[in-house]
Formats: sequence, structure tokens, C-alpha cells
Amino acid sequence: MGKQKFTLRAEAVSKNFGITSVLSAIDLALPAGEWLGILGESGSGKSTLLRILGRFLDADQGNVYFNGDVLPPVSGELIPGHESIKLIHQEFELFPNQTVEENIAYSLRFYDREYKKEKVEELLQITGLGYVRNQKAKLLSGGEKQRTAIAKSLAEEPDVLLLDEPFAHLDNHNRRVLADAIENLRQQQKMSCIFVTHEASDALAWSDRVAVLQFGKIIQIGTPQEIYNQPVNSYVAELTGDINWLAGNVQNKKAFIRPEKIKITKNPEKSKWYGTVDAIRFHGNHWEIRCTNEDGLLSFYRNRKDLEVGDMVHLTYAAKDLMHV
Repeated sequence: MGKQKFTLRAEAVSKNFGITSVLSAIDLALPAGEWLGILGESGSGKSTLLRILGRFLDADQGNVYFNGDVLPPVSGELIPGHESIKLIHQEFELFPNQTVEENIAYSLRFYDREYKKEKVEELLQITGLGYVRNQKAKLLSGGEKQRTAIAKSLAEEPDVLLLDEPFAHLDNHNRRVLADAIENLRQQQKMSCIFVTHEASDALAWSDRVAVLQFGKIIQIGTPQEIYNQPVNSYVAELTGDINWLAGNVQNKKAFIRPEKIKITKNPEKSKWYGTVDAIRFHGNHWEIRCTNEDGLLSFYRNRKDLEVGDMVHLTYAAKDLMHV
């Protein structure tokens, strides 16, 4: 089997701002065609890492490689950035008084007219922007600006697309529209992409692999299923979804279980936990039931409201669904 090729790779990348360490010895490799999500809370170093990978900021230590070649320092370049790596900033960097179509076409200004016309139409279709093609950028919604910035960058056919919090500040409608555009990109463009987010649901939904960043260090990297089902510590477990901590330790490890793994049993002999319902919360596609006993609180999900506050419930779960950290 041949050696795997990495489009973009960071090796021992570290960055300080003054006496504050923002990134520490980051090793990261992006295979061709992969979508890598970097998940972390605000202040974890996500955006700084993206700027270093996009060649807008120098690392204090370490190197960035593109197709196996080390990239020169940003400080030595007249114009920051890299022609094959496109970073979509949260500010979008559009021409406000130009239309969507004109913004996209600007990236194709050196191509012949027929190719430019065909490429603009293709990108309008992929990103779902045909209905606002003649709208000035300054009049677009946040989601429309995000998609226009993506289309503008794709016009230059980069090898790697970098997205900085692509779903930030979007309402549910625009999140769904952007999600459809991203799915089109994944299927039709076959490009490599790194996107950073503080929302676990986005990282799990759109990544081939997820890297969890905490205090400037990657503490776990794996498939979305591995990150969700086999977190390395309590931080990753709580960052990626709701959990229930169970009383007692097993071999000095804390046990927890996801709410969706808990079921009601009518047979008290099969019960692993029981308690009194003290809160019921509606989440649209499910009900969250919270109940307590002397061991603490447990929450679980139901797809219908068949319980009332004050009800006694017996709960069970499969041993294989218990996790330990």
C-alpha cells in the first residue's frame, strides 16, 4: 500500500501572544478530499490555528506543509495567504456594492468570458444563490454572505478550503440552507476542507474526522462516532453532547451514559436506576425527562409526552452503552 498523501499538514506548530500560549505543539494532517472539523470552546485557539494554516500568521515554532513541501514564513511574503488555500473569514471580505454575481466573477476576471459565465452559473447552483444573483452584497443576510464568500473562493479552485465558524450567527433557516450548500460541496467538489466550530453538532455532522482543541492542544482526534462514543476525558464527553454521570467509580474511572441510551422499564427487577420526575422539557423532536433520587439527577429522552412531574420511573440501560473516563 502506498504512503498516504496529505494536502495540508501542521507539524509541532506553537503560537504565543505575549506570555500567553495559544497553540502548543499542534500536529495535524489533512488527507486529500477529507473534511476535518476542529471543535473547541471560544479561546481554545481554533481561529489562530486556521490563520496559521491559511498563511496569514506565522507560527512561533513548527512548520506547515502543502503537498509535502514546507511553506515559507508569512512575514517574508508581500501578500499573505496561499493561492491553493482559501480561508473564509467571518467578515466574508466581499465587495459590498457589487452584486453576488459580480463578487463571484471577480475571482474569474482573468479567464475568458465563456468559461467565466459557465463557472459563475455552476457556483450559483452549488451554493443556492441564484435567487439573489443581482443583489448587492451589503444587502444580503449573514447566510447569503457566507455562501457568496464560499462561492467566490471556489471560483479560484483551491485545493483546501478553510472555514472559520461557518454556522455562527445564522438562524435556523439559513443554517439549513448553508448545510445544503456544504453537502453539495462535499459531493461535487471533492475538495479538502478544515472548518472550526464551537458547536459539536456541526462538527459531528459535517466532518470525516474531528479534532478537539482545548487550551491550544489537540486532546483527541478521530471519526465523529469515535469522538462521541469513546471520549478520552470528561471535557470531550460534555463538549460533544448531554451526559449523565453515574454514582461510583469503576477502576478509578467515572461512569456516564448518554440520555438517548436510557429506557423506561415496567419491571422493577430489571431497573438499574429509579427516581421521581421533577422536570419535563420539550425540544421539538423529543421530550427531555429529568428525574432525581438520593444518587442525584438523571435525564433521558422520550419521543412522546407520557409522563408527568411527580411520576416514579424505573430506568434501565445496556451495559455496552456505559462509558468510562
